[in-house]
Amino acid sequence: MRRTPIFETALAAQEAFYSALARGDLEALMSVWADEDEAVCVHPSGTRTIGVDAIRASFEEIFSGGAVRVDTTSLLAYEDDNLAVHSLIEHVAVQGRMGEQVVNVVATNVYVRSSLGWSMLLHHASPADGEAEGAARPQAEERPTGPLH
Repeated sequence: MRRTPIFETALAAQEAFYSALARGDLEALMSVWADEDEAVCVHPSGTRTIGVDAIRASFEEIFSGGAVRVDTTSLLAYEDDNLAVHSLIEHVAVQGRMGEQVVNVVATNVYVRSSLGWSMLLHHASPADGEAEGAARPQAEERPTGPLH
């Protein structure tokens, strides 16, 4: 699989990733990922998924339930010529027993630059503690079930 878009900045790659999540667009989402066996994705409360084929399969399963609405805030970024690390808070809209809820997730995205532009090498997302952005997490009995992303 080879990416068609060329992302001039790590931020452009990140925006494309979250836009693809919001549309449920698997091809656009995978175009952001580095075509590397070492690519890694950890979904909230999930296991480590290694390699673009496994990452594709994990997002294909997630998108079988529809698009994923994610708003992001609190971006902290480190970047040099060929590496960018973004730490941010994701606010993920999920359906639960009590209707739509927003769950806060702490995410780290790592991007690498090659001659083909910037691409994602790692996405690691973990449920946030109640302190994230001052919002409380749902109590255990209220937590939505199923994948966040």
